[in-house]
Amino acid sequence: MGRDARNIILIGLPGCGKSTLGRWAAGQFGLDFMDMDREIERRAGLTIPEIFAREGEEGFREREVAVARDVARQTRTVIAAGGGVVLREQNMRRLGENGLIVFIDRAPERIVKEVTTDDRPLLAGGADRVFALSAQRRPLYLASAHVTLPNDGDWDQATTRLRALMYSEYPPAGGLAVIGDPIGHTLSPYIHKTALGRLGLDIPYEAIQVPPGSLGAFTSRARTCGLRGFNVTIPHKQDIMPFLDDIDPPAALCGAVNTVVVRGGKLFGYNTDMEGLWRALRGAGHDYRNRRLLILGAGGAARGVAVKAALEGAAKIAILSRRPRQAQALCMHLASIAPEIDCAADDMAPDALTRACRGADLLINATPLGMAGMTGAAGTGAEFPSFAFLTCLPPLALVCDLVYNPHETALLREAGRLGLETMNGLGMLIRQALLSDKLFLRWEEPTT
Repeated sequence: MGRDARNIILIGLPGCGKSTLGRWAAGQFGLDFMDMDREIERRAGLTIPEIFAREGEEGFREREVAVARDVARQTRTVIAAGGGVVLREQNMRRLGENGLIVFIDRAPERIVKEVTTDDRPLLAGGADRVFALSAQRRPLYLASAHVTLPNDGDWDQATTRLRALMYSEYPPAGGLAVIGDPIGHTLSPYIHKTALGRLGLDIPYEAIQVPPGSLGAFTSRARTCGLRGFNVTIPHKQDIMPFLDDIDPPAALCGAVNTVVVRGGKLFGYNTDMEGLWRALRGAGHDYRNRRLLILGAGGAARGVAVKAALEGAAKIAILSRRPRQAQALCMHLASIAPEIDCAADDMAPDALTRACRGADLLINATPLGMAGMTGAAGTGAEFPSFAFLTCLPPLALVCDLVYNPHETALLREAGRLGLETMNGLGMLIRQALLSDKLFLRWEEPTT
């Protein structure tokens, strides 16, 4: 089916402007217009509030699936989809087969302020309900859409953007993303967009919150929604691995993935954290060889650090974690790949921290302690309870915190006060991002 016959499918929160923009676009470009909610009402002979009252949300969703199946067969139609159409994967799969899916991104604050919600059952409950729906559905909108169209209240700007999309070529792939939970702290979109822009590439890059337990749904959508690839941050670097089709040997070796390339509906996993931190350390005049490392944490980031350090000839590695069994398992893994390594595991109790610091000349914090957004959201334990252990480090020790937001964590501030050399995680973030972009773009090179 040719480009001229494709549909334009508008998705987004109730009240984001799908119907208004859709009718305008259809009139401007001589296309048909279909409002899925109105079509559901027509077929049922009931209003949407009446359907919800009689059949509940589940009954409405079943009607929505049937309408999505039928309207997907149409051509040259602007389709304003219901706000919850993304909740059923088969809807997006069918609609996307012959359609450009556009996410109309309107801030929930504007919707609450400017849109009447009386006739919208799922917005009953006012502002709190709008914000709750945004938190739940925004990751699905971003994962499902080929492109995102901001609607920030400037009608002329929104229609100009939509006009550009209508005249543009059909995007061969949607863009890039970073997934995690929490995700509000991340600088990844800024870094990747800057790097790609220097290459003359205008590739979207979004931060998507994917809560624990939602990886299966996200990776399933990622196979078909048009993403070129995505980065992975806490807490998913290990949990993502069972959902991948193939894993690069270094990533398999450390048991953590931070970069996923999407190619032909398959997901390929890599780890650029390992190389990124090593390059950042070398750039600051440090290395792992013959050094005594103290790694705090035993999750995905810590695994990458520990494996790279063992392979590069570290003299000793101590791994302390609030989950000591996880630290012990990591030590056993290191012994299997570098039998000569001297590795010890312990918990993060004050006495264990004190002992480990006495025998370390490079301390690396690979936990989220001190990260912006963790305090309050994570409850107690979002910050180190005490920094007394830092006084036990040798005077020439380096304290490296993989956290980069804030720029100077409390750990680094206290270490600096003691006269110790410090380094945050920004250098690692930039270097691993550039390595990730190489992987994303390499898949796009033409074959001969």
